[in-house]
Amino acid sequence: MNKRKIIFFTSWLVLLLFLILPYMANAAGTLMQKEETLCQQFQDKIKINQEIGKVVRTSIQMGYGVCGVIKCAIKGGGDLKQIIEGAVEAGTTKDVVSRCALDAGADAKDIAVILGNISANGVYYLLLEDPEIIVPPLNPDPKQFLSPSHF
Repeated sequence: MNKRKIIFFTSWLVLLLFLILPYMANAAGTLMQKEETLCQQFQDKIKINQEIGKVVRTSIQMGYGVCGVIKCAIKGGGDLKQIIEGAVEAGTTKDVVSRCALDAGADAKDIAVILGNISANGVYYLLLEDPEIIVPPLNPDPKQFLSPSHF
């Protein structure tokens, strides 16, 4: 590349950088303001003894960050069991809940006990006591059987 093209691309890069930086700084400030407001709301709900699990579940379902919600609820003095159950009910996986709760300063043993008592959504297998025995007909008639090609 010649010197003229390098100067051209460098000028555009600098211009683009100056256009993007104020937006990024404003977005970070707005995010911090939302998190502070959320933490203040959690503290208010805890003070009036509202069920914090429902507030956690609703906040996560509304789109707030899971770790931010859990940290604000724990630091606000909410009941750890309600906080964890609310987060799991909102659809957060147990590993994310445990990591966020640990980051907020909760005791690892308490988190493990609570998460161990929560039943996991997943695949459950039913074991039949007496398996059903299917007996084929003695004289099979080809007209009695259905073929998937006839559907």
